[in-house]
Amino acid sequence: MAIRTNTNPREMDLQPEMQKILMRNGMQAHVVSDGSGFRLVVQGHDSPLLTYAITERQMLALTAWGSNTANKKAYNVFTSIIGNDFHLPKNFVHARNANGRVAMGLHGYRIGIGEYGRIAWPHMPPPFLGWTPRNQWGFHLRRVGGDLFYPGGPAVPERWNGRMKPGELQSGGYGFYYKGNRQAQSQQERDVLQGLQAVITPMTNRPRSTEPAIPYRELITSPVYFSNEKWQECLSSHGIIIDQKAKTMTIQSERETVDMVYDLSDEETAILTSNSIEEHPSEKRIGLINDIISPDFTDKASMETLNSNSRIAVGLHPEIRKEIEQENHLQETALLQEQQEQKQRMITDIQAAATIDGRDLTPLNEKMGWYREERNGREVEVGEISVQPTETEGKYRMSAVIDGQVISHEISQKEYDKFLAVDDYHRMKLFSKVFDEVDMKMRPEARQGLGMKILAALTAGTVVASEVAHNLRCHHAPDVYSEHYCSPRPYYKPGVDTPRDVAIRYFEAEMNREITNMRLGR
Repeated sequence: MAIRTNTNPREMDLQPEMQKILMRNGMQAHVVSDGSGFRLVVQGHDSPLLTYAITERQMLALTAWGSNTANKKAYNVFTSIIGNDFHLPKNFVHARNANGRVAMGLHGYRIGIGEYGRIAWPHMPPPFLGWTPRNQWGFHLRRVGGDLFYPGGPAVPERWNGRMKPGELQSGGYGFYYKGNRQAQSQQERDVLQGLQAVITPMTNRPRSTEPAIPYRELITSPVYFSNEKWQECLSSHGIIIDQKAKTMTIQSERETVDMVYDLSDEETAILTSNSIEEHPSEKRIGLINDIISPDFTDKASMETLNSNSRIAVGLHPEIRKEIEQENHLQETALLQEQQEQKQRMITDIQAAATIDGRDLTPLNEKMGWYREERNGREVEVGEISVQPTETEGKYRMSAVIDGQVISHEISQKEYDKFLAVDDYHRMKLFSKVFDEVDMKMRPEARQGLGMKILAALTAGTVVASEVAHNLRCHHAPDVYSEHYCSPRPYYKPGVDTPRDVAIRYFEAEMNREITNMRLGR
């Protein structure tokens, strides 16, 4: 739709092109006026009907359309209004290409012929550069209930090595999804450990204070001024932290590096957080704290400790300390093992992405083969071709198995990156360029057929050139053949038809006419 001016009639609503883009991303939206101002009414495929108050300036931006600037501005204003309630497409380009003919990775990445070991389908010509079918093959991934599905074609939500080709969009970077009503995760993707929080209290290490403790006698100079707030401040400064809401008590001892967390009952919480010092004296509270920590600590807290400037320094029982050390060792071992497994998986993925088989050249291009560099070099067998970094930082190596022998050559980082980025056929061409021991050449049988085609083309060109040269040299007047007692009289144009061609056609026409009359019984 053309850009409007202020003199043209204007509909105060989103333009049809904008509405089509939103519909392809699962969103409906309209601009309405309620007499007091303008409102944007939206409803996503998984959201209720929502209304947003907008200004006149926002309304003008939403209803404008017709140029790249106006289109992007309308989309950006729309997303800025609903951004707090919806998960948005990555950008305007991703939203505009949703469900479009050009996939570009938005609906999943297609694995081309020659990539990751995929070979061409039988009886199907391979695609070539510069051409795409009018209708795509239908391998686009689609979101159903927040999950990705595809009909079994060579398309994946993410490539195994995480690579994106130049010009591709982010897979799944389209669609509006409501934040307040997220779709439930599928059973396969649900975390099996998410219910453990109801049984095991999550352990969070509190930061330890580096400031000196506050003595009890400085905070509470008299029982008259006693309060739970001052009492908790004194305990916290000495390393005894009581959480009334969570009903827990944390002991941060200066002699230990771990924090010990204890669950408190309702009665214990009420005693330790009471505002009345007459009902629950300080000595009673300290005694309750010692009773709770006595199974784990050998030392006890005292009033003398709370009146000092130092934090509590109680020590654990030897068996408790040993048990904690064993548990920490097991956790560190499990974490280290997990990191090693993750690193090994990454190395395996990189090695799989950086390895091809030279024997796959025939399925990719049956006319090519591996031969020695010489003029009439014999055919050789090329096995696994791989690239990997060397022990020296910044240097890389390409290795290949040629006739059962492993040969390696040093390559640059640019060649290494190119090997990881291109498909298998171009990787083989890069290998042929790096290695002097072998070369990718056309097979002899394919070369013979090509020679015959070239000879036929040259022969046809020679005949045409000779005819042109003859016509340039000869400028005779046209020959005219005529008969006085027959009609019609044959004639021809110089350079188009010869009298012989005209006579042949006339003879064949007469024969066909006779045969036709005989068939019809005339």
